[in-house]
Amino acid sequence: MRLNHRQVEAFRAVFQTGSMTAAGDLMGITQPAVSRLIRDLEAEIGIALFARAGGRVTATPDAVALFSEVERSFHGLERVARAAAALRQRRQGQLRIAASVAPSFFCLPPVIRAFHAAWPGVALSLKTGSSPEVLDLVATQQSDMGVAVVPSEAPGVVTRALPVHEAVCVLPDGHALAAKDVIGPRDLDGQPLLVLSDYSRLQQQFMTCLEGAGIAVNVVFESTFSASICPLIAGGVGIGVLDPFTARAHEGSGVVLRPFRPAVTYELRAMYPSSRPLGEREAAFTDLLHRHLEDFAA
Repeated sequence: MRLNHRQVEAFRAVFQTGSMTAAGDLMGITQPAVSRLIRDLEAEIGIALFARAGGRVTATPDAVALFSEVERSFHGLERVARAAAALRQRRQGQLRIAASVAPSFFCLPPVIRAFHAAWPGVALSLKTGSSPEVLDLVATQQSDMGVAVVPSEAPGVVTRALPVHEAVCVLPDGHALAAKDVIGPRDLDGQPLLVLSDYSRLQQQFMTCLEGAGIAVNVVFESTFSASICPLIAGGVGIGVLDPFTARAHEGSGVVLRPFRPAVTYELRAMYPSSRPLGEREAAFTDLLHRHLEDFAA
């Protein structure tokens, strides 16, 4: 037995209206078309569904029994339609992201592409700034979420840990230290160093490491962002210990990378305003980011 949806829809409309003509109006088709659908349905199931008398039709007992099953089916379809509409609604709106420079340029683009494919109705925006600026944008709800190196607890935000990565030593191509497999603090004794600003947690770890080694620290350049340091290293100005995302993006452009020990960690965190619950869009984006960072570390 092969029933089609249009036949069942016609049966339901005739049962509810008690008229082929009214059923046609309800379905947006002609009365003869409704009659044909009912005849085909009756022929297919081998049961008379309606007794015809003049312009009216009366449901048979078999039709009454069948209608209860049809109603359950239609209510199920309506639930599916409502669920689909809710999904469409959920996948609309906007997601405002703030991020520091390294993730903005070297981590988030593939995550944004993946999120857009999964949530095409959501408009994305990205603001880039220093980690303190990102923290402020999220805490004041100017952004829905942020990605930066920040403390695990900070006023106005809740944070989520992301996969941790290790900073790398960035050397000019051809530098004598490039012959070493691993760079340590004593290798940097007196070497010209290009470093990040003091507020950088990575920089704080790095300087603590150098001071603990008791070496001569020779800082020749300081910048807020790693991206401005790499071209200077390529030009032979000095050496840096930088986040792996920026460093890897510049690898092969006049610089070489080596592990640095003891490890200096680069710990990105996702953050959200503490004044409201975590939204589905923010959670979905964070999950995609987490997977991407795991793959980067692999």
